[in-house]
Amino acid sequence: MTILTENLDLTALNADESAVSLVTPHQLLLTAVGGPFELKPELRQLCALTSDGILYVSAQHQTDAYVMAFEDQLDHENHRFEVKVCSMSTIKALYQANEYVNSGALSTTETKRQAQVVQLLGEAHRRNASDVHFVVGHDITRIFFRIHGMLWEAEQHQSEVGRELCSSLYNSMCDVAKDHYQPHVSQDARIKRAFVEQLGLFGARVATRPLVDGPLMVLRLLYDDKTKMTLEDLGFLPQQIDAFSRIRSLPYGVNLITGPTGSGKTKTQQINLNLLHEECGGTKHILTMEDPPEYPILANQSPLGPGETWSEGITNTMRLDPDILMYGEIRDLASAQAAFSGGMTGHLVLSTLHTNNAVAGLQRLIDMGVDRYLVTDPALMTSVVNQSLLPELCPHCRVPATAHLNLLNGALVQRLRDLQALDLTYLKGPGCPHCKGLGVIGRTAVAETLLTDLNFMRVFDEQGASAARRYWVKEMGGITKTAHTIIKLRQGRVDPRQAEMMIGPLDFDRQILELTHA
Repeated sequence: MTILTENLDLTALNADESAVSLVTPHQLLLTAVGGPFELKPELRQLCALTSDGILYVSAQHQTDAYVMAFEDQLDHENHRFEVKVCSMSTIKALYQANEYVNSGALSTTETKRQAQVVQLLGEAHRRNASDVHFVVGHDITRIFFRIHGMLWEAEQHQSEVGRELCSSLYNSMCDVAKDHYQPHVSQDARIKRAFVEQLGLFGARVATRPLVDGPLMVLRLLYDDKTKMTLEDLGFLPQQIDAFSRIRSLPYGVNLITGPTGSGKTKTQQINLNLLHEECGGTKHILTMEDPPEYPILANQSPLGPGETWSEGITNTMRLDPDILMYGEIRDLASAQAAFSGGMTGHLVLSTLHTNNAVAGLQRLIDMGVDRYLVTDPALMTSVVNQSLLPELCPHCRVPATAHLNLLNGALVQRLRDLQALDLTYLKGPGCPHCKGLGVIGRTAVAETLLTDLNFMRVFDEQGASAARRYWVKEMGGITKTAHTIIKLRQGRVDPRQAEMMIGPLDFDRQILELTHA
């Protein structure tokens, strides 16, 4: 018996298709239902034996008594096998792929590529990747994982293999695809629930777009992440957590969480709504409309219906006796007007919007076409939160900036000196076992929480967004994302290079708001 270890090197090239093609018509699972070594359901979660002699065993259950007993049974029957250590999600994916092979619903190529995809997604899940990118070029397909906000190359294949992977994924693994896969047009879909559950995910979205040399397909993996379940876990400051508490206490009004794509808006919304549910003791009807639901929430969650527009769905929710309404996103004028209608009729409305700072959320609504008098009414437009996510440094392998000044450009070094933060600053290290070689251990929020009032709205209406932002900081004690970033920089939690790349220059407040950071 030989033991192999599953260990994908994200920086290495892996063009060996046999290493990732798990189940083909001639390579079936002998431990599946009806197989010669059929296992009980609970043991099928821990191991799987393929007809080519590979026994896949969960890394956490190598010494499980039942797994070891099954290995002894194989030895006793002189059945040759090799053990490959892998994740439980990979084992689930094996059985799922085996069902499709036995169904005869797919061609040999589709079956092979589908098995390849499920193993790839299993590895992405194991590494907590938020997105998987298939970039099909003229000669080479490159596959990337987005981990902690950064792209890492996972695999390379011939372009024909990449096209087959995208085609098999879209045609045989998605349940809301309107048409068959067409690499020359943009398409959206969702992975079938059966595959999502097998991989241990809450959901997975698919989006495609043609590029110059070939198609691009991006999968957004949706997790029910139990590791961060408080606003403090996400990285918010005590003052900002108090602002969320104030928002939850409001009887009505429109409240937005804003930020760029992938900034954690939905996760923040989930935690805030769960707190609201707990605080009201379940006595209020919390209703959501999402496309699709991304996280489980203590609320009545409803997806956008087939053929239903966003504004039609929002209008319909008003007829369902809600107390609190959460809309996944304000996308256009119609949905914005519907959300404000909810606020005007006595509902607490929460939603998201794409903007780069809190005050810009108000200007964005006006640019959409919402009446200015509605946006500037502090009793109606009650709060705007803006957030971004920064990679958080691994405390075990981070390195002091003062010992590696050659890695920083002179202007950044000067900005750190001006902030009196250089001696407190750390840079991303080389990686270690604690961070799985990445140098970062997750992402942390930097945010702005704006609770509007009459004076703020008057400044905004009469003098514009820049003057209102200055007023918010100087008169209302607002903390900008730049200021929040500097706090975390001085704590040694973020790399200043990544911070400036995602938030902007560290002296941005001084430039825009005429402020200094003590």
